[in-house]
Amino acid sequence: MKKILTPLKVGILSVVAIAGLLFALRSVQQGALGSGDTYRVHAILENVLGVAMRSRVVMAGIQVGFIESIELEGAKARLNLRISNDVPLYRDAALEKISESLLGDKLITLTPGKDTAHLLKDGDQIVNIFEEQDFTEMFRKLDAITGDIRQVTEKLALVMGSLEQDDSLGGVMRRMNEVADNVAALTREVNQTFSEGSRKIQGILNDVAGVTSGTRERYDAIFDDVQAVSRDIRRLVNNVNDIIGQGGEDWTASVGGLKQTLEKASRSLENLDHITRKINEGQGTLGRLVNDDKVLRKTEEILNDVATVTSSIGSLQTIVDLRSEFHINKGSLKNYMGLTLQPKSDKAYLIEIIDDPRGSVERESICTSPDNCQEEIRIKDDFKFSLQLFKRYYWLGLRFGIIENTGGVGANLFLFNDDLEFKLDLFQFGTDEYGRDANPRLKAMVIYRPVWLFNHVYLAAGGDDFFNYDPSFDYFFGMGIHFNDADLKGLFTTVGVPSL
Repeated sequence: MKKILTPLKVGILSVVAIAGLLFALRSVQQGALGSGDTYRVHAILENVLGVAMRSRVVMAGIQVGFIESIELEGAKARLNLRISNDVPLYRDAALEKISESLLGDKLITLTPGKDTAHLLKDGDQIVNIFEEQDFTEMFRKLDAITGDIRQVTEKLALVMGSLEQDDSLGGVMRRMNEVADNVAALTREVNQTFSEGSRKIQGILNDVAGVTSGTRERYDAIFDDVQAVSRDIRRLVNNVNDIIGQGGEDWTASVGGLKQTLEKASRSLENLDHITRKINEGQGTLGRLVNDDKVLRKTEEILNDVATVTSSIGSLQTIVDLRSEFHINKGSLKNYMGLTLQPKSDKAYLIEIIDDPRGSVERESICTSPDNCQEEIRIKDDFKFSLQLFKRYYWLGLRFGIIENTGGVGANLFLFNDDLEFKLDLFQFGTDEYGRDANPRLKAMVIYRPVWLFNHVYLAAGGDDFFNYDPSFDYFFGMGIHFNDADLKGLFTTVGVPSL
């Protein structure tokens, strides 16, 4: 009997152990959640590399489901998820694929959404998808950027050549410095000539004003004397005419020529009297010049206006700025092209064109049946623009206007002789690019202009959309280059202007 009980106990224990092992394997395979207390949702992704079946699906770091299966749907991958019944998802829920470790493992995270009026049911689709770029893709883009930078540096080295050669860029720069010195000397001479000419013109205008104002009474007295002389000469001519008329024929013939001459003199004196009377009354150009000082004042005003216009045009400075930012979470580049018009050192007008990966949003309603319709959101690359007014107070600059197609304000903090700059932009108030209610968009960045990069190339880094952290917030780093009027003139002088 004892020989039978011992094998029987061993067999029963083996069966219990095998059953427990099978139950444990079944529990591990299904995860912490069973299929009975879950509901299905699915999402369409471009790439599921690093995502495994039965992997966890988390929300705020807590597991809320698992990946039931992965299928190929067309050229994309379909993830079938099982989510716990006590975790509701809404129509604007978002799914994001992130790296769980540096080994390439991926993790699926969910954001439930805020549209509580539209709850996702069993079998519905999550349309808001954010896929993190793989390190392979990032390294490929960085390798392409490195190759472009290498080509630029090689071409720059070929252009630069030896600074000692006259036909190199160094020789051209030396000649340009000589030309700039000559232009500066010529400008000083022209300014000096204009200054001396302005002083001389002002002296002439003062002399004319003094003459016209101080001798007007003398002109009146002279005109009275001329009129009196003309009256006396007229009486003399009349007396001579009477004498000639009383004489005989011989006398008349002998002095006939004198009579005609005196008649002509009388007519000339009448014309002179008429002219002086018009001048004295202020008629005609000469009369207005003698009797009215408005002509002189208008001349002075015109000269002052011309000097003001020419000085404002000469002080206008133009700055061209090009910058690219690589956004880490989205794995995309954002490019800027800016134009700064600076009439004064503390005032400027800023114009920018932005190539933004989050430029526009398209919504499409996909219906599998009349009662089952889902809204799919697509984010597309598009252009935006900015137009701002800038005013600087010592180390602080303030901006306002249009920032990336919406109203906004900004501030710049300048340190270490403008080598280090902190920049803040606050815009897109009320709603985000998806049309949802959101906090204002805050972008902060730091700009460093190292001296060893010729003060033309600068480095930038920062963060975008701080107040809407999930899922819009992103870190970025980038590089830019800017030119002013002097740089553009030197560039056009060296390489020339292309002809049509």
